[in-house]
Amino acid sequence: MRRRSIPVAFAISALFSLFAFAQTPQPTRPAAQASAASESGTGAQGKIAIINTAAFRVGIDELKTRMEALTKEFEPQNKELEGLQKQIDDLKNKVQTQGSTVQPSVRNNWMEQGADLEKTLKRKSEDYQSLFQKRGQEVVAPIMDKINQSLGKYSQQHNIVLVLERQVAEGSSLLVWAAPVSDITEDFIKEYNKANPSSAPAAPRK
Repeated sequence: MRRRSIPVAFAISALFSLFAFAQTPQPTRPAAQASAASESGTGAQGKIAIINTAAFRVGIDELKTRMEALTKEFEPQNKELEGLQKQIDDLKNKVQTQGSTVQPSVRNNWMEQGADLEKTLKRKSEDYQSLFQKRGQEVVAPIMDKINQSLGKYSQQHNIVLVLERQVAEGSSLLVWAAPVSDITEDFIKEYNKANPSSAPAAPRK
């Protein structure tokens, strides 16, 4: 029997990655400004900023509250998976430590039980992960939409015409160097928390 790792609080990071910021609203310029830029041929004029969206999970209070509530909601499923894993580990230990001291039929029975439990664990893990992803869409997506809209407004207010996601930019070698002042993560999180204090619990389960 092979040891199978179980999802602890499921894949929070994977869930978060579903809500990328590729669709962040672009700041709109006043018509006069856009016309002047078009006539001069200079295009957009403004600052380029960098933001680390991974910090939102713990930095943005509203999002953190939703994620914690979602994790708590799935505690029973996690405990069930942990219990199945423990049964598998116990049987594996019995086969390894007592297998040579019992009848072959007993040893084979332990192995069959373990194989059945591994199938159950795999099936339940996949089922619960799918349900977790669905609930994540319901609970987290509305907050991510708010964050996207807020980032668009923040960019307008600070004359930012382009925001690069730090990890994506670094991973693609797009970001070679940037001055510390270009990172707006901390300031944006502070402004968002100020405008959107966390008070509402996770959306009720349907």
